[in-house]
Amino acid sequence: MASLQTLRSQFIQSLKDFASSPSSTFKILNSIPPSSPPSSSPIRTLYVLDSSFNPPSKAHLALVKNALRASSKVISAASKSQQNENDLSPGPPPSHTKSRVLFLLATVNADKSPEPAAFPDRLVMMTLMAEELRASFHSSSVSSPGVDIDIGVTKEPYFIDKATSIDESGVYTTHSPNPEEHFEQIHLTGFDTLVRIFTAKYYPNHTPPLSALEPFLTRHRVRATVRVDEKSPSKNLQQTTTAGGGRDLSSIDGQKAYLKGLGNGDLEAEGMKGEWAERVELVVDETGETEGVSSTKIRNAVKEGKWNDVAGLVGREVGEWCWDLDVIWTRS
Repeated sequence: MASLQTLRSQFIQSLKDFASSPSSTFKILNSIPPSSPPSSSPIRTLYVLDSSFNPPSKAHLALVKNALRASSKVISAASKSQQNENDLSPGPPPSHTKSRVLFLLATVNADKSPEPAAFPDRLVMMTLMAEELRASFHSSSVSSPGVDIDIGVTKEPYFIDKATSIDESGVYTTHSPNPEEHFEQIHLTGFDTLVRIFTAKYYPNHTPPLSALEPFLTRHRVRATVRVDEKSPSKNLQQTTTAGGGRDLSSIDGQKAYLKGLGNGDLEAEGMKGEWAERVELVVDETGETEGVSSTKIRNAVKEGKWNDVAGLVGREVGEWCWDLDVIWTRS
């Protein structure tokens, strides 16, 4: 715990430095493992999990694990196909060495206030979740080198500006030998966040509003996980599933139909191009790891002292941090 308190103190100072630097809108504050910062290797893909992490949950972890597992299957299938075509001996197992994961915390949020967990506490918990993620890949395959995870912060409250700040920071370099090619960001979200991305009110300075998405969706992608939980206390999810413009978004079929509608021109009048829907992958969590999990539910369980419930919704280390430090939720 002493080492985590030291880490928390470091985050406090780093956040102060970040806030006092007007030219900096994105910064990496920690990397797991520390010996592998972004400068250590170029990448092809950056998986971005942008959240308030209030607190980090098993659902957050599952979004990343499922994306990396899916990526490994694609790489493995492509590798086997190439070996068969070229009659080559099997090469090394697929890895994530040309990919990284970014846990991104916005110090300014378009929809949420910074209460109840202070930003340094969230950053500590994000680090603990990053260690759990890396450990899960080590334990699942002895031949896997694991995945490198960065803990970052941004001052940008809006989705497209966050992506731009990452691109323009120069923190990450592309793996491609062609300087014209850029690494690709894949933003991992739940369905409720996907709907907010395509909500016109977030782009008041663009006409039509959704035209603001063009630079992002021509360069990067979104991988959204279907989110269905009628009993969820999450206001975001409740608002999403009742704001479908006449379409039922509370079911898997309804959420799939929403994305299909984007491709068919449902939001064309607001500046949405149908082909951009092809840059969005909507997936169902077949593992069940995201089902029934929300940060709101965790905060409520902490307030009520239901620690067994908390243990089922967060990783062990994150749960211990909540228990040992009483992350102020009971005072909110």
